[in-house]
Amino acid sequence: MPDGLSILDSVEATAPMGLTLHMRDCMRVIQDAVEHSGVAPSYDELMSGLGLRSKSQVFRLVHSLIDRGYLRQLRGRRRCLQVLRRVPVEASDPAYVMSADLAERRGQ
Repeated sequence: MPDGLSILDSVEATAPMGLTLHMRDCMRVIQDAVEHSGVAPSYDELMSGLGLRSKSQVFRLVHSLIDRGYLRQLRGRRRCLQVLRRVPVEASDPAYVMSADLAERRGQ
């Protein structure tokens, strides 16, 4: 073990933090936008893509993902989200779970 770290500290540093279904859906919308257009979606685009009614809900989701290490916000730039850790988006992937309400809105 490195100096000053216990086994618990090293496990917590490498273990992925869980995401709610809304956070996973948000990550998938962001990943899809970056893959298709090369830029992150705006908060308005996330709001409509997720079927939310306010930007504050999007803000909370995005900042929860930043806190968990899935996204990074680049200061002073438009569409300033960078994906650091990907969430599975393939339907054949056993870890792929889309919340029922988002799947219904998308017609899947």
